Amino acid sequence: MHHCTVDEIAALGTEINRNQYRIVRLAARYDQELDWHRQGFSTPGLAIAQALDIHTSTAREWIRVGHALDHLPQIHRAFRQNELSYAKTRILTRWAEPDTEDELLEIAHERSANRLTAAVAKHLAKDEDEEQRDQRQHDERSVTVHTDGDGMVIIRAVLPPHIGKVVAAALTSVMQQVAATPLDPPMAETVGDEPDVPGASADAPRLRPVAEANTQRGRNASADAPTESMRQRLRSLQRWQPTDEETRIPSMAQQRADAFALLFLDAGVEITTEVVIHVRGDGTTFDDGTPVTNNAVCPRLDESFIRMLIHDSNRRPIDATNRRRHPTARQKRVVLEAHNHECVDCQSTELLELDHNPPFDETHHTVTTELEPRCAPCHRARHAKDDLAAAA
Repeated sequence: MHHCTVDEIAALGTEINRNQYRIVRLAARYDQELDWHRQGFSTPGLAIAQALDIHTSTAREWIRVGHALDHLPQIHRAFRQNELSYAKTRILTRWAEPDTEDELLEIAHERSANRLTAAVAKHLAKDEDEEQRDQRQHDERSVTVHTDGDGMVIIRAVLPPHIGKVVAAALTSVMQQVAATPLDPPMAETVGDEPDVPGASADAPRLRPVAEANTQRGRNASADAPTESMRQRLRSLQRWQPTDEETRIPSMAQQRADAFALLFLDAGVEITTEVVIHVRGDGTTFDDGTPVTNNAVCPRLDESFIRMLIHDSNRRPIDATNRRRHPTARQKRVVLEAHNHECVDCQSTELLELDHNPPFDETHHTVTTELEPRCAPCHRARHAKDDLAAAA
């Protein structure tokens, strides 16, 4: 059996990126030459999507990127010469102008694609004062709703950072509560007794149990008992928990969809979210680096639980040591901040876990400088490799 190497994957990825450049340029030319109109299509994106059996939004994005390259020669050159991935090109072409593309291109070479959007936003924010940025973000808010050919309703929301982060944290809260709900939900739970969710971050928002009725909103039910509609919703979402070998755990996107429906369709859901804000000498940001203005933060301080993360003179989170095996919430914040909230192996920002390196069984202590964030797949792969090596 052929042994796959990362070099083979990288070589194929380079070829894919080269072809992606050709695709976006051809898509833009196809748009300009109007062949799609002569063929009876209402838009060029629809024609390309039908020919390739892809989503129309994907085809529209190809056309947009292809046209944008005409006005951004430096980004165009870097993409054409495989110095810039398509993922980064998509991001840069949304924000770059001829007089800023050199600066943004330099940022792109220093950041992973996962972190590039936040880095670009932070860079561009330097040209605006806080009032101007707040007003621009407020003006750009939108929610669009449309139904696709299969009847699926597609909702897209664009929200200012100080609102969008809270909404995202609320979805995470509901996801964790549903995952922790037993198959036979108890009639009453108390705040603070939520079970730990395997694989969930200890820094994730805490919330009241989803099964708790919200008497403050005028429900005719006691705070100690969930409504029947809530019980039915929880049972409908319990397919998240595998009960046999054939049960398939839904994807993160599917879990968010379920949480979205539960959060907005049942008025009995009451949640408390925690959004972490980092205050540094060069600006205020959320955990993922997205900049936020002080104007947006200060009005909420009176009603917020404030937790601080202190940085030393070299902009490194201050170290913390503990003899226990599992890191504290503070240690987790320190490690994630030190590693830009990315997996050290694949730079993913999803499903992050903290891995002892060297192993805890050797050191018998938990120190932030010996912890590394890894996504769940990379974490499992690393330990599987170590187990194989030990067995050999």
